[in-house]
Amino acid sequence: MKSGKAFRIVCAAFAGLLVALAVLFVLLPGREKPKIFLSEKRTVITPTPGTELQDSVEANTPAPTPVHIIQTPAPVLPSGAVNLLSDGDALFALDSRETAELLLRTYFQQCAYENIDDHSILLKATLVSSVSTAPADGSVEYLSFDAALNKLNKNRSLISVQRSVERASVSVSEPGVRSQKSDLLPVGARFYLQLGTGARTLTLSELLYKDGFAASDVETLNRQVSQLTQTSFLEGTYRVAQPDREPGSKEGRRGKDKGNLRFSAPVKGDVVSYFGIRFGEMHYGIDYSASTGSRIYAPEDGTVIFCGERPGYGTVVEIKHENGFVSRLSSCANVAVELEQHVKRGAVIGYMPAIEGRGAPILHYELLIDGIPYNPLYYLS
Repeated sequence: MKSGKAFRIVCAAFAGLLVALAVLFVLLPGREKPKIFLSEKRTVITPTPGTELQDSVEANTPAPTPVHIIQTPAPVLPSGAVNLLSDGDALFALDSRETAELLLRTYFQQCAYENIDDHSILLKATLVSSVSTAPADGSVEYLSFDAALNKLNKNRSLISVQRSVERASVSVSEPGVRSQKSDLLPVGARFYLQLGTGARTLTLSELLYKDGFAASDVETLNRQVSQLTQTSFLEGTYRVAQPDREPGSKEGRRGKDKGNLRFSAPVKGDVVSYFGIRFGEMHYGIDYSASTGSRIYAPEDGTVIFCGERPGYGTVVEIKHENGFVSRLSSCANVAVELEQHVKRGAVIGYMPAIEGRGAPILHYELLIDGIPYNPLYYLS
């Protein structure tokens, strides 16, 4: 009896376990169970999500279109064509080794002498890249000479060229100015003793270029090639009480002693206007009146230093004497001397000109001592 009761208990426990497992299976989350529909003809089971979409996609996917690959025929290279290589890399192909050599020479010359002008010189140019040729194999584009040169010029790094260039420049400083007062000249007049120049400095710079671009200044040398000189002049202070009158024969200061020089009148005529301020303006010499064709003589021995036309004077003859004395005569006609000709005192240097209208022609005579005009009447014998 006890054994039969125990068996029934075990069977009941097993049946309870099966019921619990069935309930757990039904309540298990995340699992979707297929739904069953009864029909007279068939039983339809809906697929799990994703299956129908996958089947539809697979069913509607068109068959792949065959791809036709068009093969471009390799270019036909001329016999003897070569690849131009720079540092082992093929750049392009050319028709021959001779063309490659000509291309390299032309490109190198252009790079070496680029922007070389009158103020610069090429010191050195070097081909940095290692350039060679190899038989053309179709691996790089085939170019004409002009197209290849244009490609190299657009990208200098393909074949690198380095060069050093020396450039010269000159800088000039401002000259100084010095003036001093002088009663030998009228108020407002300036007599320049010297035209100054600034100091000139020559700068030599050696510049390093690579692939057309300045890399650095290698060396700079500054050298002063001329010294500074001052502009100096005399500023006039000479004035008269009655500037509107005709000056007398003894106007102005006497200059230095004439030494052994003996000055004589340059023409046989009358003095009609003297040295000095007249009508408000300075008259730097004396005027002689003589008839047309009268001879004009050298006032003293000397050398002709000017012979020609000068604005405001007409035809001028200047004779340099000793000790800084210079005679200036104008206007002369039919000049009888030449530049740098040595003349003796009393030698004919020209003739009095003809003038239109009434009156006699005028000879203007100035005597300069160390560049300053003085009254000639103080020195004529």
